[in-house]
Amino acid sequence: MIDVIAIIFGLLLTFLCVVLIHELGHYLAARLVGVQLETFSVGFGRPLWSRVSPTGVRWQIAAVPVGGYVRFVGDENAASLSSMPEGPVVPGSLRAASKTRQAIVVLAGPLANLILTFALLSVVPLISGQTAWPWVVDDLAISEDVAALRPGDQIIAVNGTAITEDMYPTDLAALVDGRETTTYALRRDGIEMAITGPRPDVAVLAYVAPGTPAETAGLQAGDRLLSIDGVPLPHWAALQNTVAASEGRTLQIDADRDGQFIAATLNPELTGDRWLIGVSGAPLFTLVRETPSLGAALSSGAAQTSDLLTGMVVGLSASAVGRGDPCALDGPVAIGAAAGQAIQLGPVVFLTFMAVISLGLGLLNLLPIPILDGGHLLTLGVEAVTGRPMGKRVQAVLFIGGVTLLVFLMLTATINDLRC
Repeated sequence: MIDVIAIIFGLLLTFLCVVLIHELGHYLAARLVGVQLETFSVGFGRPLWSRVSPTGVRWQIAAVPVGGYVRFVGDENAASLSSMPEGPVVPGSLRAASKTRQAIVVLAGPLANLILTFALLSVVPLISGQTAWPWVVDDLAISEDVAALRPGDQIIAVNGTAITEDMYPTDLAALVDGRETTTYALRRDGIEMAITGPRPDVAVLAYVAPGTPAETAGLQAGDRLLSIDGVPLPHWAALQNTVAASEGRTLQIDADRDGQFIAATLNPELTGDRWLIGVSGAPLFTLVRETPSLGAALSSGAAQTSDLLTGMVVGLSASAVGRGDPCALDGPVAIGAAAGQAIQLGPVVFLTFMAVISLGLGLLNLLPIPILDGGHLLTLGVEAVTGRPMGKRVQAVLFIGGVTLLVFLMLTATINDLRC
C-alpha cells in the first residue's frame, strides 16, 4: 500500500508542479503582451473553489488535480482553440494579438519548463553538495583491506585514464567495462602510488525494494553479494548478467553482512521482458562532497540542462526516422513507478526526476501536433505565409488528427510499459 500511495502522490505532485509552471509561463507572457485571460485553473473538471481577481481573471481549484490550464478571452475550451476563426476577432483575445505576440505567449509555456529544469538542477547541488575537486575518497561500501582504497585517498587516474575536473563519477563505468579488477593511481599521504582493487561497481546492495524476491529472501541494503550458485560476483554487472539469463530459475545467493555469512534463495520475477530481483547497487566508494557557490551551482545546472536537452532532442530525432529504441518511450506505468521510487529515495532524487519530466513536457509540447504548443506555432506560421486565418473546418480536422496521434503515442507508451 505504501508503494501505491508513493506512486500516486509522486505522480500528482510531479505533474501538478510541472504543468502549472508551464501554464504560468503562458499566463505571464499573456499579461506581458496584453492578451486578456479568463481563467487560471489548478486541476481540471468541476471547480471546487474559485475567485475573480481585480484583473478579471478567475483563479480556481478543480476536482482533478493532474495539472491545470489557462483560458484566454475568446477561447472555446481549455485547449485554447480560438472561437470563430473565420469571424470577427474578439478584442483582447490571443487571436487579436499580432503573430509575434501570439508566438511569445505560445513559446512561454515550454520556456517555463526549461527554466524550471534549470532551476531544479541548480538547486540539487546546493542541497546535496557536489563532488569536490580533486576527487578524494570519503567512504567505502566494503572493508578497506578488500577495497585497497582508503578514505582520504586522492584518485588521480583509473585504468590509465586521468581524472579531470569535468568528469563525473558516473563516467567511471566506461573506464572499467570488460575488466574484472581496476587499477587506481592515487595520492596517499603525499605519496603517489598505483594499486589494484575491485571495480567501482561492486556487488553491494544500496536498496532492496519492498515485496520483491530479494526482500522475500531476506537480503538487506548493505549486503555484499559474494556469489550466485557458487560463481563469484566480482562486480555489479556480473549480478545483472546472471539474473537476466536466469529465466526465473531458483538462484542461491551468498552474501556478507557485517562479517556474517548470509545464504538466500530466490526466483527472479519477469518485469516486462527482463528478469529482476528488486535491488539497486552501491558504489565501491563515495567521494568527498562540498556545497558549491551559487555561481557554480547555476553553472552546473546549465550544463546538466544542456546535456539533458541534447540527449532528448537526439532521441526524438532518432525515433522520428525509425532508428530509436521503441522501448525508450515510457508510458504512465513506467513514469508512475519512477515517480513513486524517486519520492521514496528523497528530495534530491525526486527533484532531479521532476527536472527531467519538466524538460520532457516542454519539449513534447513543441512537437508540431495540433492542441500542443508546437501545433499552435505551426498554425501561426501557416497563417503568416498565407496571409489569412486557418478555416474552422481545417482547424477541427487538425485537432481531431492531433488528438488521435497523441492517443496513439499514449497507447504505444503504455504497451511499452507492459512489453519492454
